[in-house]
Amino acid sequence: MTSTRSLVVGQFSASPVLAAAQSLEVDTRHGLAITTTRVPSSPGQFTALRDGTIDVAITSPDNVLLYATTDRNPIGELLDVRMIRAIDRGLGLTLVTAPSITTLDEIRGATLGVDVIRSGFALLLFTMLEQLGITRSDVTFPEHGSTPKRLESLLAGDIDGTILNAESRIAALAAGMRAWSTSVDVSPHYLGTVLAVPAGFDSETAHALVSMWDEVTAWLLETDEAEVVEVLGSTSPVLGSVDYVRLLRDPAFGLLGDPTVTVTDLHVLTAIRRGCGAYSPDDETLPALVGL
Repeated sequence: MTSTRSLVVGQFSASPVLAAAQSLEVDTRHGLAITTTRVPSSPGQFTALRDGTIDVAITSPDNVLLYATTDRNPIGELLDVRMIRAIDRGLGLTLVTAPSITTLDEIRGATLGVDVIRSGFALLLFTMLEQLGITRSDVTFPEHGSTPKRLESLLAGDIDGTILNAESRIAALAAGMRAWSTSVDVSPHYLGTVLAVPAGFDSETAHALVSMWDEVTAWLLETDEAEVVEVLGSTSPVLGSVDYVRLLRDPAFGLLGDPTVTVTDLHVLTAIRRGCGAYSPDDETLPALVGL
């Protein structure tokens, strides 16, 4: 009998794939015992990955570009990290503001919260603003941590806006926040989330994890909507809504049945970085970041 492999997965917000996998016991059938933990920020997540506090990161591929190709990152170290599966196209990444902001001109002078100022979501936000005709110098960008934390700050009135996705985006719009731009407006090929592991990660465990992810993703995309809502809601009430399931299935923003992280996907991210004047890895380094 194959032994069970224990994994700690660091995530910013609840993963619908892991929620469904554990509810349906698909993780157990693949020989995995998965524990999840919330990470406070991308520097915190990659510090935990470096130190072995977590085994797997559910993260933006832009974070991998930053932490795995240079030491010019918030923790000041070059890490050997690889992406082993594409997860989604951003789950509705959207620039949202308080309802009191009703015109683009009112965004000038606003405070728009970010994770950290050099994060991939911050760069996406800068690109959105540029497309809207707003320069970075017109806006203040306080650091408010992970997506759920930024939602809390927005609802509390501590910031005027931010970039949100998944259940945080749904909650913000339900609370009357205004949407101004999405990742699709920047590129229809924007890759939102990946599974990332240290380079020395066990290949058999990686195969089991990706196989489990493939199976559960197919279930989430193909199963009757009401059943998916019920299963997700049984493990995490914030995920158990029709709006959330429809976001998962949105062809522009949603889950990816194809597990492949392509170099084309990564080129979109490097182009955003270069357009913002931020550090960007050389194109020839990108293929080495995919797979073990």
